[in-house]
Amino acid sequence: MSAKLCITICIVAFIALLGVAAAENVIDEVVNTAMKELPFEKGNQNILIMANTGYARGSEIYLDEFLSKVSELGLSTSKNVIFVHNSYNKPLWFAFFDRSTGDCIYIEVKDGKISKQAKENIAANNLLSNPEDWDAKMKSKVFDGNEFSIMTIANVWARGMPWELQKSAEFHNHICPGLTSGYLIAQYLKKELPLESGKEYQILAVPPWCKDDTLQMIFDSTVGKRKMVVKTLSKEQTNALPDNMKNIAGIYIRWDRNKGEGQGIILTFDWNKVCKEAGINRSDFKDFKSYKWWYARLKLDLWMMDYLDKPEYLISKVKEFEIDSNTLNKLKTAGVDPLIELGIIEEKLSKTEEKTVEEKKSPFPFEVTIAGFAIAAVICSMLKRRD
Repeated sequence: MSAKLCITICIVAFIALLGVAAAENVIDEVVNTAMKELPFEKGNQNILIMANTGYARGSEIYLDEFLSKVSELGLSTSKNVIFVHNSYNKPLWFAFFDRSTGDCIYIEVKDGKISKQAKENIAANNLLSNPEDWDAKMKSKVFDGNEFSIMTIANVWARGMPWELQKSAEFHNHICPGLTSGYLIAQYLKKELPLESGKEYQILAVPPWCKDDTLQMIFDSTVGKRKMVVKTLSKEQTNALPDNMKNIAGIYIRWDRNKGEGQGIILTFDWNKVCKEAGINRSDFKDFKSYKWWYARLKLDLWMMDYLDKPEYLISKVKEFEIDSNTLNKLKTAGVDPLIELGIIEEKLSKTEEKTVEEKKSPFPFEVTIAGFAIAAVICSMLKRRD
């Protein structure tokens, strides 16, 4: 080995060691700050750590040291840590939440150093009883825009969030009633249309909402694998739905690839019942000028926790059908309305099509009628000449 090559290897190794040491120092600083400011001691099972480690650009260099530190704290990566999905261009952040007090410390890291930290009490009873105060802090971005993600995940976790909902929350990066409705739909499908060996779910997200992130996570019925097709409903389509399908929540097919056949069901989710029993107006979800948009979501997040094992209380099966591969492919094709194909709503004809239909209904086709008028005109002309 040449001296030059040897020197190069040594330099690379030294830089790598510096990177590891820097990562250790940053994670140590983050954890020590949290333990001091929150405060908490090792082994405290009331602690939840939320972080976007591994998603933020360059944050993967901290991952091993972070997991090692979690183990040192006597915490479980499955029970006490949630990796929150973020876009790659987001800053690296950590949030430590104490279930026993509701206190949360937010710590942001930039260029290998703590660049921001803030401590707030985000216990649900505190936020819901003082919504204006927390709304002001949300608008000031006290947690750098991650307030909704952190407060919803933390409070649902505090109530005993099941594993599948936790994984869905990681992917979706927050918890909302829409995401939880997907968890309930998943539990309903397991009971009413259970998967057997060699079968899978083909899902038509008609219409799509946050539920579909849960379904992709739990069933691996992803858009990329062509097991889920997303089709938004227009106002006209929604208005054309029969009364028992106004709250349509998707079309679900248990599919056997080997046989090229499946059984399908259409489900509804009773949002009116949810909102009425929880004391929420559906219009609150769209009131982004006030605190109501997040208040309604957080309140329903907690209310729905009592129904995670009772999906049939909110979900109804309104149609069953058998399906073959040709029909399935047609339902999934762009430009095809699956609700029309399945006989849920009637196809609205264009003016040209309506004219064609009316002509077909007439005992005399349009061309025959015109010819009749022409013949009558010729006969009249001949009679006039005789006169």
